[in-house]
Amino acid sequence: MSGREPDVPAPGAARSWWLQEALSDDPGASCPPLTAHVSADVAIVGGGFAGLWTAVDLTTRAPGLRIALLEQDIVGGGASGRNGGFVSASWHDLPALVGMFGETEGLRYAQVQADAIARIGGFAADHGIACGFHHEGAMSAVAGAWQRPRVDDVALFERLGVADRVRRVDGAEARSVADSPRFLGGTFTPDCAICQPAALARGLRRVLLERGVHIFERTPVRAVERSRPAIVRTDAGAVRADQVVFTVGAWATGWPGFRRSFGVISDYVVATEPMPERLADIEWTSSVGLSDGREWLHYLRPTDDGRIVIGGGEGGAIFGGRAGGRAATHARRYARAPARGLLWLFPQLDGIRFTHAWGGPIDQTPTFVPFYRSDGPVHAGLGFSGHGLVQTEIGGHILASTVLGEADAWTSLPANRPESAWAPPEPFRYAAVAAAAWALARGDARETAGRDRGIVYGAIGGAPIAYRDRLTDQ
Repeated sequence: MSGREPDVPAPGAARSWWLQEALSDDPGASCPPLTAHVSADVAIVGGGFAGLWTAVDLTTRAPGLRIALLEQDIVGGGASGRNGGFVSASWHDLPALVGMFGETEGLRYAQVQADAIARIGGFAADHGIACGFHHEGAMSAVAGAWQRPRVDDVALFERLGVADRVRRVDGAEARSVADSPRFLGGTFTPDCAICQPAALARGLRRVLLERGVHIFERTPVRAVERSRPAIVRTDAGAVRADQVVFTVGAWATGWPGFRRSFGVISDYVVATEPMPERLADIEWTSSVGLSDGREWLHYLRPTDDGRIVIGGGEGGAIFGGRAGGRAATHARRYARAPARGLLWLFPQLDGIRFTHAWGGPIDQTPTFVPFYRSDGPVHAGLGFSGHGLVQTEIGGHILASTVLGEADAWTSLPANRPESAWAPPEPFRYAAVAAAAWALARGDARETAGRDRGIVYGAIGGAPIAYRDRLTDQ
């Protein structure tokens, strides 16, 4: 690597590369804004994955329901079209899930997450959604002597009978997946897929339109009145509905009742130019997703047209409910972090071009687990904490069963409960998240340079995990 700063586009307000590609391939039928007063059995506020999957399950189980879905931008314009495209079971979180829910229920929830991968891939295949779904697993690489495998408690996996879900790999096997000179080993889990997330979101949109769901794009919701029936008010219209599903992701921090439900982190992603020959040079010819062992990890994966998409490595905090503002989309210095990370992991790629950069918000709960709660006719599912591609599919089943009044295997899941802990109020939340983000990035940089992480950086950066561990050990 030459040591020069990678040149990346400013994230700006541009669409993610995922969404640009999906719209170019198929812009889909028009879904104009709501400009009238309408009635529905169920109104869904938020056209991201949680709202889409809820509508999918409702139309499958109760096809006669009148459903109106309202999205402030377009379907795929929020976090659903801005992420890295990892459909991950997150087995590395099993110790925390067991700490929160007990061994039986923690393992059940982890297994439901693993099963969701096949459900998502199967639904896409059955409905002709071309979203580049590849279920080939993921490797978390140890890319330096200071990095640790993401799964340390092997004994827990053995005791619970799931030792095959995460296996250790040595340096040679790690480098056989992708030939990075940094890889010293790591862990591999088969329960992970990659996909084109915006294409999946737009495909779900098409299916719902075919099923008769009324989707109103570019329709910001201004108020939700918890009357019976409930009323969802917009700038130019309203929906009167028996029940409302509230799934607006990180934007919920701007709503009364959710201001302390989670913190909001800005994450940044970049995409390279198409370069299939360079992927062949580093022997990354599979569709296995990768991450490294930094505290603020990098996550990266190939695309069907031979790009590498990589995110993480650094990020920032977002004040209050401004999830769609400049903090999430205009920080070029954060966008350079994943580009630097790619060239550090694979110095053989020096000289490649980065053609796209975008940012997005993560609704991070203190426990790293989503929550669900109902207030009269309004049912919320939020806090997917950076693992939305799997968690929202599960959340869609939970919310659909809640709307239908069914007590079943979905509503009995241990995650189906209100917030277990609260984030600090502003401005203290912003200060705490910003300090932890800064300390994580600084500590990672020191260790990358061969220095000790430092007590201060370690303590401040590790505070969110320490707090989560305290909550899960209760």
